[in-house]
Amino acid sequence: MDNKNQKLFIAQFIATICVVVIHCGTITNHPIVHFFLKSMVCRIAVPFFFVNNAYFFRINSKREGYSKMWLRRIVRLYTIVFLLYIPFGVQLLQDTVDIQWNLWSILLALVVSFLYTGSFYHLWYFPALISSLAIVKYMFQRFRYKWIFLVCFLFFSVGSLETYSLFISNPMVISVMEKYFNIFFTTRNGLFFSPLFISIGFVLADNVHNLEKHRKLFIYGLVAACFLGGVEGIITFYNQGIDKNFMYFTIPFIFSLYGLLVISKSKIKSFENLNSYSKNIFLFHMIPIQIFNMRHGEITPINGLFRLMLGVFVPISIVLFYNKIVKQISIFYKIKM
Repeated sequence: MDNKNQKLFIAQFIATICVVVIHCGTITNHPIVHFFLKSMVCRIAVPFFFVNNAYFFRINSKREGYSKMWLRRIVRLYTIVFLLYIPFGVQLLQDTVDIQWNLWSILLALVVSFLYTGSFYHLWYFPALISSLAIVKYMFQRFRYKWIFLVCFLFFSVGSLETYSLFISNPMVISVMEKYFNIFFTTRNGLFFSPLFISIGFVLADNVHNLEKHRKLFIYGLVAACFLGGVEGIITFYNQGIDKNFMYFTIPFIFSLYGLLVISKSKIKSFENLNSYSKNIFLFHMIPIQIFNMRHGEITPINGLFRLMLGVFVPISIVLFYNKIVKQISIFYKIKM
């Protein structure tokens, strides 16, 4: 792995920590600081993951058979993690959805969750990633960049009604939204949310050899995105809608930041090990957090910090323990031979 991609490993690790912060409740009593951390800084994480996965998928898709291999690998990983989180997901459904639960309703909920929401909070990412990659790949085979971005941006704008729901006063629109949310719960999915970021990853990958000449554009875009984020943050803070998943500043911010990360070069040592830490933190951080919540479910800064530490250090400890076991087994077989 070359030097410039080492920074992507670092960025990926930071983004993973941001995901844990989102899920740990609160780590501060100050409402403005809480909003800034969780709804501004940490909201950059998931768009980053979509762009990152799309970028490397597009780069490698020229290899024969790569797309099918990637799909098998990601579905296998998702299935394993999905099954692991089923007990937590079933408990969450029973606590939040007021219907008469039986075996058939639980099985139907599991099928729907596998294809749409995931069996627990963060696992919605996988069906969204798979479906949006398929959608965007199809569009890139048939349309120009500008039309793809326009369509994806329009869908993102429709999805953003979730964030800006307080500004909607039209009765018909409100009625349609209520019916939609009663069925699909959120617009944060592979249709409204992720295709725009997948498109960004594809465009950056297609033009990877020409990105250096646009360095100034990326820098100016990053500065402009920060300014836009400040304005959008103030508007959203005082007009908080259903959720805060859709933030428009993340679009130019992620495009500019990822472009700079791809073209940046520095003499740094390998951070490839961070990749396994990031992956395991993202996949498994909710298990120790949920176990902690069984006895300490209160939303307090102290509990939030405990959740953050558990969500980060337990998966890292598992990786280190696993690597040590594998190393010892390898040494044992060498001695035996």
